[in-house]
Amino acid sequence: MNTLTKTTSILAVLMLTACGGGGGGSDSSSGAAQVDEPVVSSDTAEAEGSSSPQVPLRSMQDLAVPDDFDYNPTQSVDVLVDISGVSTERAYISLYSEYNESNDGTLTPDYAYRIANGALNNGTGDLTITYAKEYTSLLAEIWFYDGTAPIQQIITRDNSDIVY
Repeated sequence: MNTLTKTTSILAVLMLTACGGGGGGSDSSSGAAQVDEPVVSSDTAEAEGSSSPQVPLRSMQDLAVPDDFDYNPTQSVDVLVDISGVSTERAYISLYSEYNESNDGTLTPDYAYRIANGALNNGTGDLTITYAKEYTSLLAEIWFYDGTAPIQQIITRDNSDIVY
């Protein structure tokens, strides 16, 4: 039993030594290792300062923004549709922010960029859409359920009515 007590005592001392042994003091840190900041001598600081340019620190007060700058990256537009002069049959409208124009003037929408769609009742309808200001024009396609080719029109913020 005397050997067991000695072995336990030796193991306890080794464990305390391996863990740092306590140390005491009034440090209220969370137990995380603390790293001391390296001390830079004045000779070293002068040598580094002369070889690399100093970048001035900037703050929000350094920014200059015009008073009329609009921080909103989107715009809203009301699209009014009236094709009752052409058809009052069932139809729907789709709006695309990306489209391609071929050499012969044919417009082909990128279907992944459809930003709105809606049904037309008796050839009329309206949509209020919000889209990124980077798009200066949108492609509107009005599709009919009878399978005829769609009516296409380019709309802009200033010219968003579709009337036939």
